[in-house]
Amino acid sequence: MMRAMNDPHPASWVKVSEKEHANKDWTEECQGVTHDGTNWFISSNRDTATGAAKRGIYKFSMGMSKLAFFGIDFAGYDHIGDIDFYQGRIYAAMEWPHEIFWVNTAFTSHGRDTLKGATPGSESPQGKSFAWCAVNPWNGYLYSSRFGDADQPGITKIYAYDPNDSFRHKATLTLKASSKRIQGGSFSDNGHLLLASDYTHDIRCYSVLNGKYLGSAGIQVGSTEEVEGICVKKGVTMHGKAAQVHVILLDNDWPSADDVYFKHYAVGKPDDL
Repeated sequence: MMRAMNDPHPASWVKVSEKEHANKDWTEECQGVTHDGTNWFISSNRDTATGAAKRGIYKFSMGMSKLAFFGIDFAGYDHIGDIDFYQGRIYAAMEWPHEIFWVNTAFTSHGRDTLKGATPGSESPQGKSFAWCAVNPWNGYLYSSRFGDADQPGITKIYAYDPNDSFRHKATLTLKASSKRIQGGSFSDNGHLLLASDYTHDIRCYSVLNGKYLGSAGIQVGSTEEVEGICVKKGVTMHGKAAQVHVILLDNDWPSADDVYFKHYAVGKPDDL
């Protein structure tokens, strides 16, 4: 909790690596990213207009060699959002229908459930909007929020659900500064929540203790690019430099397949993250 009070100074974070991945099956409508300590996991949607790729979760080596794929078209969802890793499982935010979907990292077992309200029979307080999810390592709760369209009021409520109680709503974190078009979220071990915004084009940092806004790190975004998922993972080295925060950008191309820019950021004092 003491470290949660430290300021990681996101405005000083430096992008140490950026790699373009063009016209791959997984780059089509790419949405989210996470890491289990050994491998990257990336979520992607199928483009129904072109029929390209498949909707699901891809597993990669540290060097981005594709190792495995878990398709979710069988489950009947129209959209997979950002993903997060926690205790052997990859959790995915799903829409139409809005549910939480999980698969183990070996891709040998999976399950699904609905986000629920605090009382029996009640619905999730965030309704049918479910673009991202992230597990807080402090309490094991899965957090999410409404997406926050650009023409609507900014999002200030982050809802916490307990996977051990059928994803029932347990708590609400109120942010001291709102955010819009939240495409991804990730927690640090020190109790900082990072949100990737496709509205302000930045990584927005908050304290999980009280929702205090700790500033942001800007993301360079091109005219056809969209900020997507985010992952906090220490121990990653890119071009000989340590990186702790990792962001996916989707380059929406037409008629060719989409491209992805995978960006990696170094935090000045990683112990404060």
